[in-house]
Amino acid sequence: MKKPFHTAGFAAMACAALACLWPSAGRAANTTTVPKNVFILDASWMDATTEVGWDDARRPLPLLQGIDRYEPGGGLQGTITAKPVANFRLVVPQILYGLTDELTLALAMPVVTSRHIDPHLGWTPGDYQPSLGRPYSQDDFWQWAKSMGQKKPGVFRADAEPADMVIGLRWRLPQPALLEQAGIRAALALQGAIPTGRAQDPEELVAAGTTVWDLHNYGDLEAHLGFDRPFESGGVTRLNLGLDFYYSWLRPREMVSPTGIKNPLLLTYSPYIGKTWTLDPGDFLGVTAMIEVVPLVGPTWASFISGRKIERARAFPPLLMVSVGHTYVGVGQTHFESESKIWSWDREKLWKPGDKNTVKLGAELSLLRLGLPLQIYAGYRNQEWVPGRNTRAANITSVGARLMLRFW
Repeated sequence: MKKPFHTAGFAAMACAALACLWPSAGRAANTTTVPKNVFILDASWMDATTEVGWDDARRPLPLLQGIDRYEPGGGLQGTITAKPVANFRLVVPQILYGLTDELTLALAMPVVTSRHIDPHLGWTPGDYQPSLGRPYSQDDFWQWAKSMGQKKPGVFRADAEPADMVIGLRWRLPQPALLEQAGIRAALALQGAIPTGRAQDPEELVAAGTTVWDLHNYGDLEAHLGFDRPFESGGVTRLNLGLDFYYSWLRPREMVSPTGIKNPLLLTYSPYIGKTWTLDPGDFLGVTAMIEVVPLVGPTWASFISGRKIERARAFPPLLMVSVGHTYVGVGQTHFESESKIWSWDREKLWKPGDKNTVKLGAELSLLRLGLPLQIYAGYRNQEWVPGRNTRAANITSVGARLMLRFW
């Protein structure tokens, strides 16, 4: 989600930030396509943690703002404070197939294997209470809340569930004379999400779903225009400079209003906002700049995957590639529509347009030159090193492997 805090309840959706659909296939990651009739089976594991959000002035804040609680008809009981830490773990299997040498079809089937959110609740005392002879303590408040049917929110845990699947195409574009002379390659990629994920339970104060909206890193529909400028030495690409421009559209969706059946004091909205409300998420407009360097080409052997021809083996990716990059994403205004204009406006004020900055580090070990159709990779993405605005920061560690196969 974009906003780092929520004033009207503890309902929280953690930004897990899935990796991009397209894995780097060795070189020129923005424009690489799979050779005709070749399959790539790719599987990665990701660990994403979110505990910091950015306000409109790019200052770090907890994911949830404090909630003031008042004595019925009286003064301030106190403020419920929270410093949530959310963790997502995901497995992302992908299948890529070369329809032609220039056109690749891809299918990603992410599964959120675990979700864990600890709200780390605290309490700031409020006004003096004559009936107690002192302000409410945290224990006083939750005992009072329990008598009203309101339990204290605990840690949220959830088992494995699929996220929204993604299907996409990448087309390596014909090179105009100007780009060819400059040594620049270009590709167009389109992808769409299939709604296989599950929304969060609206009655839970601390919860997270597995939809595009919950993961907040790819859109329902998305278009990429990528460029690569490889630099060769001795017939091997030793350096690649890449740019990727993209636009992500997130569709409006109807959300079920909480009735307060589980949390009557903190999450009873339906009597005044209606049984459902509409969320129109802000779209993404982003650009990624990437530098890929090859520190080690490695030995090259003529093997069965090169048809026993050393010339073909020399065209395979080098043994080791490392990369560093930065992604800037502008996030549009989110719109809320319900039967209560005040409720909708209160949330729109918190979900202003913003941006997020991701620093990316990666390494890839390719064994193709050694005769094994296997690549192993690892990466790290950080959204705290460069502050964002009105967004949440997700830091992600990932490891994965891909296997190349050809059956005909």
